[in-house]
Amino acid sequence: MSEMMKAVVLQQLGGAEHLVYQDVPRPELTPGHVLVKVGACGVGYRDIIERRGDMPLMRPPIIQGHEFSGEVVAVGPGVARWQVGDRVLNLYFTTCGVCPDCVGGDERRCRGIAEMFGLTVNGGYAEYVLAHERALERLLPGIDHDVAATLYSAIGVGFNNTANATGVHVGERVLITGASGGVGSAALQTAMLLGATVWAVTSSRDKADALRALGADHVVVNTAGDFHKEVMAATGGEGVDAAIDCVGTPTMNGCLRSLRAFGRVVVVGNVDARRLELNLGYVLQRSLTIIGSDNVTRAALRQAMALVQAGRLKPTIHARLPLARAADAHRLLEQRGATGRLVLIP
Repeated sequence: MSEMMKAVVLQQLGGAEHLVYQDVPRPELTPGHVLVKVGACGVGYRDIIERRGDMPLMRPPIIQGHEFSGEVVAVGPGVARWQVGDRVLNLYFTTCGVCPDCVGGDERRCRGIAEMFGLTVNGGYAEYVLAHERALERLLPGIDHDVAATLYSAIGVGFNNTANATGVHVGERVLITGASGGVGSAALQTAMLLGATVWAVTSSRDKADALRALGADHVVVNTAGDFHKEVMAATGGEGVDAAIDCVGTPTMNGCLRSLRAFGRVVVVGNVDARRLELNLGYVLQRSLTIIGSDNVTRAALRQAMALVQAGRLKPTIHARLPLARAADAHRLLEQRGATGRLVLIP
C-alpha cells in the first residue's frame, strides 16, 4: 500500500471551494524522475486562471502549483543530474532534451513538452512532488524555500521580460501595470537596476506606498484603464519608452496610449479572458511594437537567482500560509488583496 501525504486537490473546474485539502497517495518513483519534498509553493494568478477552466489542457482532479521549491528525497532509475539532499526549484514544464531547441539551449521552444506542473501533472500544492530531472534547477545557497518558490514564475518572469524581452536600458521611461504583484514588483526592481525611470500602475490606493517603498519614481492609481492620460500629462505629451503589461486586457490600451512613437509593450500577463479590441490604426501611426511574454529561460532564471542571492532583487511576499489554506490564497488574489506573492508552506 502506498504511503500517504497531504495535498490540495482541485476536484473540478470553477470556484476556490473546489480546492480540497486531503490525504492522497505519495507519488511513486518512475524512471528519469525524482521525488521532491516541497518546502514552499508559490500561488500566482495563473493558478486562478487555470482553476476557472481558462486553460484547455487542465483535467481535474489535479494538484495545482506550478512554482515550488524543495529537497530531493529519492531518485528514480536513470537519473543523472540529482542526488538525495539536493535543494531545487522547478521549471514550469519537462522538455524532451533531444530536439534542436533543447540541444541549442532554449528549452522553452521544445517541440516535445510532455509534463506541465499543476496543469497536466500534479504540482506543488502538496507535501511531495514527482518531477522529471530536466524540470528542475539547483537552488543557490542562502536562499530559503519560501523565497525560492517565487523565483521562477514571479522573479524570473519579471526579470527576463524587463531585461531581455523589453530590453530596458539606462535613461528610459518604463511603465509597469500590475506593479504590486509578484511579477510586476520584480519588473519594477529590474527596471530600476537597469537605470530606468519607473511608472508603476496599480488599481489599489492601499498599495501605492508599498510601490514607492520599492523605489517607483511615479505611482499611478487607476481602475478605469485610462491611466495614459496622467502619464501623458506628466511627460509633456511624450509618453514612456516601454511598457510591461502584467494585467492584459483591462490595461493594454492604456499601455499603448502611454507609449511614445516607436515605443514597445511586452504582454507578460492576462488576468481577463475577454477579447481585446485593438485600434490597429493607432499602432501603425505610432509605429508601436507589441511583444509577447518571453517567459523565463533557464539562463535568465540563474541570473535572477544570483541577483536575489546578492540582495539586489528582493522578492515581495505578501503572506506565507499553511498548505490547508490554498483556497484562501486564491480568494485573496481574486479580491486583489495581495501585494506581491502568496506562498504555501506544507
